[in-house]
Amino acid sequence: MKRLTLLTVLLFAGVAKPPATMSISPVPFPYGQTTVNPYVVADGDGFDMSWVDGRTLEFAHFDGVKWSRWTRIAHGEMLQNRADYPSIAASGRNIFAQWREKAGKGRRIRLSRSNDGGETWSKPVTPHPAKDREFGFVSMLPLTDGTARIAWLDGREKETELRAATMSTSGTLSAEAVVDARVCDCCQTAMAMTPHGAVVVYRDRSADEMRDIAIASPVANAHSALVHNDRWHLTGCPVNGPRIVANGARAAVAWYTAANGKPEVLVAFSRDGGVTFGTPIRVDAGHPAGRVDIVLLGDGSAVATWVENASQVVARRITESGVLDPVQTVGASKASIGFPRIAFSNETILAAWNGDDGVHLAIIKPRIR
Repeated sequence: MKRLTLLTVLLFAGVAKPPATMSISPVPFPYGQTTVNPYVVADGDGFDMSWVDGRTLEFAHFDGVKWSRWTRIAHGEMLQNRADYPSIAASGRNIFAQWREKAGKGRRIRLSRSNDGGETWSKPVTPHPAKDREFGFVSMLPLTDGTARIAWLDGREKETELRAATMSTSGTLSAEAVVDARVCDCCQTAMAMTPHGAVVVYRDRSADEMRDIAIASPVANAHSALVHNDRWHLTGCPVNGPRIVANGARAAVAWYTAANGKPEVLVAFSRDGGVTFGTPIRVDAGHPAGRVDIVLLGDGSAVATWVENASQVVARRITESGVLDPVQTVGASKASIGFPRIAFSNETILAAWNGDDGVHLAIIKPRIR
């Protein structure tokens, strides 16, 4: 009888919520309730962050406790788009920023840089011809010589291309290249540095409309490879791009797919700088909307975030061997939650997303076992 009672207790315990493995604490955002589209990156001494307030793209540094004074990156007819949002990339005092604005009947990309940690910003430049076409979905990767490699979706030809260029320390552009001549029209791109050089991940578009995630070097006529052959056939754009993170030869990619009508968030690890990837690991809780991000922890595991149930920002730690910690809620929003972004610095993850009353933030502390 005692054994039966104990078994009953264990069965009930088995359906109980598993213990949390990350502490999550809200962080006040001091720059107003009309702010949207936050983007956060690690800078070696905390976090750099950009956001939009009205017609202004703004910037500040957060050391985990205190905020710097904010500075203005740009002001004007900035396009508001939950999917193609402004962003920054940082390497020490060198910070790069990108946004889009109207240009005739089309949209153009604007790039600016700061050489003094965000105090001042250069006059913006555009990496493509002034045509009435669509350009956007930029990713940026600062290089050790103070330049940055820039990748974007380019609509100057019949098919949407993935192009890349280098932005110099003075703000000029060079080494423009067509990386892939036919890609998905409106999914975000992302870049990382590996021992083999820079890589860019993006949603490819095959001749028979397969929309799977590819990886390539951001150079002319680059050889691209699929991170995984999902075989997602879709005649329209899912507006849901991948994210990549790398630390030495270790890399991880997170992405959304709905192949065979089955929405999933997947993560795949690489030990050779993105040359090959292991079997993808499904990480979502059953109702994902995608909009992923990912960071690597010091033990080689990863923390991924995504949107679940259309309105919840959730996070989960994943190991390369496929061990999944519980899904934990980071935040929620009744308004358009946008594309939540995370960065990892000093054993701390900072998450940012669109809340009901401006930008919302949370600090995530993983408990590495």
